[in-house]
Amino acid sequence: MSRSFTGCKRCKARRQKCDEQRPECGRCKAAGIQCKYAMQLQWGGRAFSRSRFGACVGNGGMQRLEYSPGEFVYTTTKSPSPTSSKVTLAREIDPFSSLPSEQRALLQHFIRDASRVTSCHPGMQRDICRMIVPMALQTPSLLYATTALSAIHLQALSNQSDRVKTAPDIARLMARSLEHFRIELQDPSLKGSDALLATARTLCLAEIHSGAIHPNTWRAHIEGAKALMSASDSSPDSPQKANESFRRYLNRWYRSIVSLTALNGNGPPIGDADAKALAIPSKSEGPDYLDDYWGFTVHLADIFRQIGAVAWRRHQSTAADGKLIKFDEEDFQEEASSLETSVRRLIDRDADSKPTFYPGVVEGLSADTIQQFMLCNEAFQHTALIHIHRRIRKAPAWAPEVQQSVKRILECTSQITPATGLSPWVMLTTPMFTAGCEALGKDREEFKKLLTSLHDTVRIPNVLQSLRFLELYWANDQTSEDEDWSHFLDRMSFDFIPY
Repeated sequence: MSRSFTGCKRCKARRQKCDEQRPECGRCKAAGIQCKYAMQLQWGGRAFSRSRFGACVGNGGMQRLEYSPGEFVYTTTKSPSPTSSKVTLAREIDPFSSLPSEQRALLQHFIRDASRVTSCHPGMQRDICRMIVPMALQTPSLLYATTALSAIHLQALSNQSDRVKTAPDIARLMARSLEHFRIELQDPSLKGSDALLATARTLCLAEIHSGAIHPNTWRAHIEGAKALMSASDSSPDSPQKANESFRRYLNRWYRSIVSLTALNGNGPPIGDADAKALAIPSKSEGPDYLDDYWGFTVHLADIFRQIGAVAWRRHQSTAADGKLIKFDEEDFQEEASSLETSVRRLIDRDADSKPTFYPGVVEGLSADTIQQFMLCNEAFQHTALIHIHRRIRKAPAWAPEVQQSVKRILECTSQITPATGLSPWVMLTTPMFTAGCEALGKDREEFKKLLTSLHDTVRIPNVLQSLRFLELYWANDQTSEDEDWSHFLDRMSFDFIPY
């Protein structure tokens, strides 16, 4: 019997020859002891701790650098010596080095520039990049979606916002993302994965930013995100879940897009479409945070959903030929009054107090940025009032209560300094568009200037799409009591969201 390196653990520990019989060797069987086998990895015939590489790690000559969760490399450390004039510099690790040059350039543009137009302040941009980029490096669908979003912004920077939807490179990136997304959705190990939800979010933003007007694009991704969130909630112990802060960020994005879709999208509200099931928030439900992701308060987002549900029922009460279908006018007016009371209660409260941000946010905001957030929130409050008056009450555009909110939105948005990103300025498409639809006379030209400035600074093609729709709407002079812009969208076969 010759010496073996694959003997059982007991024989190797006792430095005895082992006959390597399975499931138990002769020595263990004779001794009546349980026999165990285990594989020991060796480098160059030595245990790792005694190998040359292991010695480097053990004596501090190497350090482990983790560049994303579960992914790491070993790199050298700099050992300063006061007696030596030699300076040893550690080589910087490039986590993008394995990517093709095109993807690497687009991902770097996303980190440096494109992420600015989806962030209201630097802290948010930093958090988004820290969460999205490492995950994109491990999830092909998210990587292609992120580079597509970056390519859309890059194309707009080249004064080619009009050609985004027909740009072959962007179409290819979106197609590759969807191709990988379908495969990943079939993978049981990815059930409940935050990476898939992040992909749905990024594909949705890419479609909206590009100026999509068809419901089978951006709306489908929101519905997909809803299904993914339901699947994730049903498997809370999924190993694919990221950290809690990332999940909170994704939840906030979903709530914001659903609220704005309910308010502006020309289609049924996503989620709970029954306004009566959506209770008006009360003070007992906790602080009404001004969300620094979307630029308005949490309770106002709930009211947006209620407005959208009632407005959609009201919209359906008018047939395609313009004839009114039987409905209870008194019920609509009662719901409009309740919603208006809720909005005005928020306006009165915010006029006398400073906003409450999520914990840890306000410390990173300047006094000027806080003031701009307050103006942005007020613009959204008056956006809600316009929708109540025009889409539920069916008041004409020239009604004093409508024009009062139009002028206040003009005042609020004009006081927010135009910026290329990292400012509440990036969230103003919705209030500018809503007020612009109802603006009269010289106010129309002012909103045209504001939207032009918004596009020229943030370079989101959908802002240009919003302006062009406004000009088309104005050209038709739709200021009647019976047809608001949502009915005009129906006639144009658009499902458009000014975001």
